[in-house]
Amino acid sequence: MNNYFVLIYLNSEIKEKIRGGVYLRGISPHKDVLELYLEAGGERHRLIFSANPSETAIFLDDYRPPKKSNVMDFFGELEGRRVEGTRLAEEDRLWEVRFEGEYSLLFKLYGGSPNVYLTDGKEILDAFKNPEEVRGEAPPEAHPPDRDEEPRMRAIPKNRLTGLHPKLPRNLLPHLVEQHAVDGMDAAETVAFGERIVRAMKEKPCPRVLQTGDLTLWDEELLDLPTDRAFDSVNDAVRHAYRNAVHLRRLNNRREKVSRFLERMESKKASRLEQLRQADRSLERADTYERSAHLLMAHAHEELEPRLETGEGETVVRLPDIYEEDREISIAVDPNRGFSGNAEQYYEKARSARRNYEEARRRIPRVERELEAVRRLREELGKVTHLGEMQDWFGERREKLEELGFGNESGEVASSPYRKLKVGKYEVWVGKSARSNDQLTSLAHKEDVWLHARGVPGSHVVIRMGNTSDYPPQEVILQAAGFAAWFSKAQGMKSAPVMYTKRKYVRKPKGAGPGAVKVEREQVVMVPPVEPRAQHRR
Repeated sequence: MNNYFVLIYLNSEIKEKIRGGVYLRGISPHKDVLELYLEAGGERHRLIFSANPSETAIFLDDYRPPKKSNVMDFFGELEGRRVEGTRLAEEDRLWEVRFEGEYSLLFKLYGGSPNVYLTDGKEILDAFKNPEEVRGEAPPEAHPPDRDEEPRMRAIPKNRLTGLHPKLPRNLLPHLVEQHAVDGMDAAETVAFGERIVRAMKEKPCPRVLQTGDLTLWDEELLDLPTDRAFDSVNDAVRHAYRNAVHLRRLNNRREKVSRFLERMESKKASRLEQLRQADRSLERADTYERSAHLLMAHAHEELEPRLETGEGETVVRLPDIYEEDREISIAVDPNRGFSGNAEQYYEKARSARRNYEEARRRIPRVERELEAVRRLREELGKVTHLGEMQDWFGERREKLEELGFGNESGEVASSPYRKLKVGKYEVWVGKSARSNDQLTSLAHKEDVWLHARGVPGSHVVIRMGNTSDYPPQEVILQAAGFAAWFSKAQGMKSAPVMYTKRKYVRKPKGAGPGAVKVEREQVVMVPPVEPRAQHRR
């Protein structure tokens, strides 16, 4: 989507639309996405930039009004300034939009950290990503790549072509090389072929999105990979490819989420089935309990206390075994009950063990069916390889997945009832309301770290520990404590006390209102309130 030849056409198409226009606003409605709003020739335009390294793209999208909430604003210095022009760097993926007053937006469309810089031509004034790290630095400059005068014939075929033309789209070259048997070409033929494929993109582009999701400017004669859709405009092709890429990422995330869920369910069902199949032990225990009850009942007319002994940490009574001659048996008893009272307890244990056995035998067929269903779903999911198939598969099996519990686990609902933040490698949950606080604390694992601003109303905050009994590093606790202070009535204080403890030491008193808890073994830190949004922008 962002190879150099595509950018040549994008620069031309976008320039035609926005030159002479006015910058209205810049917002980020989603992570790694910047939307720039401009007005030119009586029309409003929305320029989209994706800074996701796997989906780096820039294109004009259909206009729609900017979101009014949950967005961050960018480059306010440009509001009302006129666009003087655009420029693509020579043989590099740096694209510039120039504004009156020597301001420019410089789009870096390569590498592992794509970005947009606001510059005055001399230094970076602001940036979309990590502005604090680049302010005051010189803007990035174009670095045209070195090229070979002649192909290095010892190199693999793809590298012969990229040596001659470094800006060729490398993701599609392996197929191009195979289709045209480049490995069998001599030096002169390789040079001629390289010039042919470059000329085709420069002089006769055929923008199309392939069924693989890739974008190409080559027609099907040069690159015979099947087309998903062809376009008259490169901008429209980029827009379509970008939407496909985002859709594919979201779909793959869903697939991975379902796959992990089914893997957990298979392990859980298999373990449960193994336990149920061992139910015969319940019958063995029932026989043992009943035998002890009979022996105790045989002495119901006697006093228990004189016969009591201390065994291994428990009180026992030793009685002759009426089932086997010349043998005594020790039976654990409750000293506060007589022989008959203890006998009745053992009779009840025997009845309970037999009920457990019957319940286990009744449940085995159902768990076997559930395990088979999970294994069948995993097998089917493993055969899904295309977007449409995944959509159909999930839609047809949604009800079955929900029956198995998909969508009800903590990981599936975490994003909805409360905020999810990141501090280093640790995930942090922040409640949104009293009811959200209840749900957050209920879903947290017992070893998670729970935090709350002390003495004032506020959000419950949880640092996810992944079943680790340790505490996270102190800097993580302090950062999360800053969030807890910010989302509380202590937000306006310079420093606020925040308590923290393990989730297992937090409980909700019976009958207490939403969000109310009782906390034990807490520790307290003093921290300044920290707004997460400011943290994320850095």
